[in-house]
Amino acid sequence: MQIPPHLVNEHYNDRYFDVVNAIEEARYIYFQDSGITDVLAGQGRKEFRIGETGFGAGRLLIALMDFLDKSGVTDRAITYNSVELHPITFERMESILGGFRTEAGPLIDLLVGAYSRIEILRPGWHRIYLTRPFGSLTLNLWIGEALEMVRALTIPCDAWFLDGHGPKKNPAIWRHELLMAIGEKTVTGGTCATFTVAGAVRRGLTAAGFSVVQRPGFGGKKAVLKGVKV
Repeated sequence: MQIPPHLVNEHYNDRYFDVVNAIEEARYIYFQDSGITDVLAGQGRKEFRIGETGFGAGRLLIALMDFLDKSGVTDRAITYNSVELHPITFERMESILGGFRTEAGPLIDLLVGAYSRIEILRPGWHRIYLTRPFGSLTLNLWIGEALEMVRALTIPCDAWFLDGHGPKKNPAIWRHELLMAIGEKTVTGGTCATFTVAGAVRRGLTAAGFSVVQRPGFGGKKAVLKGVKV
């Protein structure tokens, strides 16, 4: 199947995400087994911190808000730390996300509107606050290199969504040094998930302190990786 040009990241010659079931793919790979709903539904815990490598067009964030809006939890706080080395314009974001406007149109409008107000050419942190039925979401978006973002985090994350382009297309986002830093910025019992099952990624995550298992894939993917920080 030919990929529409607007869905291809020209820096890596790779698509931004699955072009058929982008929301469902995100839910299966990244949210299931992440512990997010169990933690937020429990007594006393009201905040969950997420790290993401590769913000792109914000597909995972849209899918996460959709997932949590339907979860039934309320009065909870999500801190979402992400990074993008090659930020796109809000117009292109809207175009890329248009493929699942039927499923999440209001959320797309919300994110695109907020994103349009940040200075994407200014490196470093950019913060967006969003209010949702589940509570509040704070997006901390780092414009720049992923290792810089991870090192800049002052509080470890509960879950990591490793969603950069594949190791063959973007090896820097999977390098040993970065994965080790991610392990250091993950709480004990925290999770990670990724669409790739490349041996180098699996070994890197294991070295970073994660117990990694391979799970059945989604759609055209045969398998995915899930990990727990031990």
